[in-house]
Amino acid sequence: MTTSTDTSVPSDLASVVEAHGKAVAAGDHPAVLADFLPDRVGQLIGSADVPASLKSADVQSITDVGDGFFDAVIRYTKPDDEWFELRSRWIRDGEGTWRTFSVRNIPATPPWMDLTGPSPDGLDAPHWDGLRDGKLLLQRCSSCRTWVWSPRPICPICHCFEMSWEPVDPVGTVYSWTRTWQPFTKEATGHLPYVVVLVELPGAGGRRVLGVLADADGVTPRIGSSVCGEIQQPPDDEHWPLMRWHLEGQAS
Repeated sequence: MTTSTDTSVPSDLASVVEAHGKAVAAGDHPAVLADFLPDRVGQLIGSADVPASLKSADVQSITDVGDGFFDAVIRYTKPDDEWFELRSRWIRDGEGTWRTFSVRNIPATPPWMDLTGPSPDGLDAPHWDGLRDGKLLLQRCSSCRTWVWSPRPICPICHCFEMSWEPVDPVGTVYSWTRTWQPFTKEATGHLPYVVVLVELPGAGGRRVLGVLADADGVTPRIGSSVCGEIQQPPDDEHWPLMRWHLEGQAS
């Protein structure tokens, strides 16, 4: 075990984490499940992407992250000597036993999702084409200049049919947010939990858009926090760009 352990970490946790890593590497599913908090078993089973065959596990670090939680980073080696890391979050249960609260692959940022892209009617296609060009485009009425989102064929204020698409600075504030624990799409497996934010854009008359909060591992956003958006281009032509939001002060 090559552990870099925080001095505030309880002495018995290191041995529990090491045994857990060995159980994962050995494919000892009953032992792994026994480490999970009982009310989180269903979530945790689908939260990490782990190969069927592993040959070793090495604890890299255990860190006190506050509120009774401790983060353990374990490096797993595959039969071909390639490795990957999982971060498990631990807490004592009511009986004083260390249990896994969450587990995820590293890095923390979710991948591109297949659910993104233009709607079947194509009404929002200019928005997605704008993202491909590195621009955040939202709909605006050409007559009364009202910003509109989500897209509509007619202005909800003056009923004008002439709707344009104009660029908006991707800066705003967190209006609402949620932390997703379930792998609703196959791409989410291994990247749970992740945070989705609803961002209010002052440059677009307060219209609100959804996006993924970047670098949100262990982060609890505050309503009203300032965020800046970054358009990330997809790895291939089959996916669409994603808007990832960074809390003020985060490096992009």
